[in-house]
Amino acid sequence: MISVIKVFNTLRDLCNEDQRGFITPEVFNSFAQLVQENVYEKMKGDLLNTVRLRKSNMDLGGVDSRHRELKEVMSDYIREETMDTPASGSTFNKPHDLDKIISIHADTDKSEVRSSDSSFQCDIVHDLEKASMLMRSNLSSPTEAFPMALVHDKIEILPDTVSSIHLMYYRRPTSIRGASELDRNSFPNYAVGASGFGVDTSLTRNFDLPTEYYDEVILEFAEMMGVRLRDPMIAGYSTQEQAQP
Repeated sequence: MISVIKVFNTLRDLCNEDQRGFITPEVFNSFAQLVQENVYEKMKGDLLNTVRLRKSNMDLGGVDSRHRELKEVMSDYIREETMDTPASGSTFNKPHDLDKIISIHADTDKSEVRSSDSSFQCDIVHDLEKASMLMRSNLSSPTEAFPMALVHDKIEILPDTVSSIHLMYYRRPTSIRGASELDRNSFPNYAVGASGFGVDTSLTRNFDLPTEYYDEVILEFAEMMGVRLRDPMIAGYSTQEQAQP
C-alpha cells in the first residue's frame, strides 16, 4: 500500500519547488487512477524482464532471486472467485477488475478445486474461429469432463450445461481503505474534509501498489503534470516522506 496523503504532500512540495504553483486535490485525483495503471503495467514489465534474466542465467536465484521477489509482489493481485449466477445459460460476466485469467474450473468451487482430482478445468480459448473448429471436431469437441471456456466480452462455457465456475485471475489494482483493506469499487482518492481543510480519512483511498514503487508513482505524476525533476530532488523527497509514520 502507498499512502495517498504522502504522495500528495510530495507532489505539492515538488510543485512549489519547481514554481508550478499549488496542486489541488481535484487535479491530483484526476491523475491518480491513470498513474496507478501505468505503474501496474511497469510492474508486469519488470516481471517479464526477470524471466529473460533467468533464461540468460543472470538471475541470482534462491532467496535473492529478483524473479521470485516480483512473483511474490504480483501474487497480491491473484484473486479467486466462484461464480454461480450465469448472465444467461452457461455464460458468465467477467469480474469488473479482471486483468488476466489464470484458470477456470467448471461446476465447482474453491474447496473442490483444491481437494479433488476430478474438478473440471476448462480449456481457455480466446479465438472464436478456433472455438468453432473445436466444436465441430469429433475428437476435440468439449464435454462435461473436458469443458471449454470461450473468453470474449463475457465467459462462455461449453457445453452449455455448466451452472457455476471457479475463476482464478489477476485483478487490476483498485484502492486500499486505511492500511490494508482492499476496496474493489474505488480508486486512489485524496478527500478533503467537509470544512475544505484537512484530510477526510474515511473517504481517502490509498494506492493499491507495493511500497517499493513509491518513486515510480511520484515520477509518473510529475511527468503528467510537467514538473521538471532532478534525481537528487526526487530521492530526497522520497526518503523524507517514507520515513514519516
